[in-house]
Amino acid sequence: MRPTDSNSSALAAQRVAWIALVGAIVIMAMKFAVFAMTRSAAVLSDAMESVVNIAAAAMATFSTWYAARPADREHPYGHGNIEFISVGVEGTMIAVAGLVIIAESARRLWLGLSPEQLDAGMIGLGVINVLLFALAMYIRRRAAAIDSPSLIADGNHLLVDCLTTLAIIASLGAVYATGWVWLDPAAGIIMAMVIVYAGCRLIRRSLAGLMDESDLAEHDMIEQLLDARVAAGDILSYHKLRHRHVGTFHWVDLHIQLPADMTVADAHERASAIEYEIEQSLGQANATAHIEPPEHQH
Repeated sequence: MRPTDSNSSALAAQRVAWIALVGAIVIMAMKFAVFAMTRSAAVLSDAMESVVNIAAAAMATFSTWYAARPADREHPYGHGNIEFISVGVEGTMIAVAGLVIIAESARRLWLGLSPEQLDAGMIGLGVINVLLFALAMYIRRRAAAIDSPSLIADGNHLLVDCLTTLAIIASLGAVYATGWVWLDPAAGIIMAMVIVYAGCRLIRRSLAGLMDESDLAEHDMIEQLLDARVAAGDILSYHKLRHRHVGTFHWVDLHIQLPADMTVADAHERASAIEYEIEQSLGQANATAHIEPPEHQH
């Protein structure tokens, strides 16, 4: 892969991260304004999650900038794993925020505190949710295009936030229609449990990346490519296929067997063609093929 491709992806990731950060700040301010108007436990849970959104967006901004730094002597594979660390920090913040919201909602349920101005609050949250959905879809689309783990996590988090805001609007509507004030803190607790679950999923994804867990879909894709090469007679066989992620970058190594009478130059050309095909199929990638004669495996 050409360095300019990696640099352009890094710059694109940083632009998206800044948009996410600014958008999160605007939405947080709007949600706290709705909370100040309604004094609703459910709205408070939504506003608190927006604080986490800002922290997550800030982490994504930093991690995409740091991941774009070139490889050096101490980090020969680059700095991309900072994105997995960012995802883990974000997941932890989300889970902790969910637990705090559960505690506050339980307190309000125990005291029987009642929300106010529910009709205006529902309209305000509706407007916020339209903006939030647009921001989440933009970040998810751009993050998928540049394959940024931290931005994908940020976009997914915003989409979860969008869904919880819809549920909170519904809970305010239920309180408005029935007068059952306990529904408000109860909704806050339910939404907080969803938030905790989302945080745990992000932590799981972070650990998978840091532990070099293979992407099975990508592994199958590489195997299909190599199987096609075997069927075409370009290589005799292959083995020791391994691949891993360092942030958005893919590293692949494998052993290929070629005819014993093939010259070094021809073998190198064949291996280079296979490496290039693998790299093109994965996007940002580096593939290394070790050449062996027939029936030579170790």
